[in-house]
Amino acid sequence: MSQNLLNLADFTEKDILELIDLANNFQTNDPVGYRHENIFPDKKVASIFCEPSTRTKLSFEIATHNLGAKYLDFNLANSSMQKGETLEDTLEAMMLMGIDLCILRHSDSSIHALAKKFPSLQFVNAGEGSVGHPSQALLDLMTIREFKKSFVDLKITIVGDLDHSRVVSSFLEAIQIVGFKTITFCGHPDLCKNYLENSLGNFEPDLETAMEDADVVMALRIQNERLTEKLTISASDYVERYQINVDSLQVASPETILLHPGPVNFGIELDQEAAKLDNCKIKNQIFNGVGMRMAVLTKLFSQA
Repeated sequence: MSQNLLNLADFTEKDILELIDLANNFQTNDPVGYRHENIFPDKKVASIFCEPSTRTKLSFEIATHNLGAKYLDFNLANSSMQKGETLEDTLEAMMLMGIDLCILRHSDSSIHALAKKFPSLQFVNAGEGSVGHPSQALLDLMTIREFKKSFVDLKITIVGDLDHSRVVSSFLEAIQIVGFKTITFCGHPDLCKNYLENSLGNFEPDLETAMEDADVVMALRIQNERLTEKLTISASDYVERYQINVDSLQVASPETILLHPGPVNFGIELDQEAAKLDNCKIKNQIFNGVGMRMAVLTKLFSQA
């Protein structure tokens, strides 16, 4: 693992499994708690979220506090960027003020160039447009490993707006490293153009066929904020054909786990009753997000 978390391209299976084990080690005996350890009191972390976030932003903040580091929540709306200051100038100012690590979410894929321009700063990619979201992929693997003994035997089905999802991009990057049996992509063709022919898996437009015997089902919301063309399917038709609900899950493996990176548009890609099933592990993903991000920050601070 390098001094930045920009993507998972250079990760090995050992890197990922070590992060999962480290994240689990931070858990307390309390089933919904993580230890607070004053490991990095000299570190200062700034978060710059140029797009909305709840789970990622809060979990990184909690993870930072749990490790004893200082967390600065950069208020974009009240910053000099509203006066025309560039992101580069903002980062340079932060660096000169003693910031050690920047957690960045941006609509553009700019974090790679920024990491090269500011080598004394560490960077965490908290979401870059539709390109990637590596810490989400890591916590998804952590959640899968919590309930499945092996990655290499898994039949995985991913349903929804694949083309505009940074989550699925990073998940595919990660799952190739740890292994899998099959991947099936499913969704309206307008939202899956990049996956109609994909070397990692098969595209199946029929939800029931796609879900058959699946060990892991990942639901994705429609990224309305990223759509540039009007969909050729109505909301009611989408729900009828692609919503994951109790009935559609019947053809999956009885031990299937249902994931969703959030936020969930209940009533669209996922039914409320399906979320109440024991198979649904969305709450586990949220909880694991804190532990995984504690593990990521620990590894990065240790590399500095």
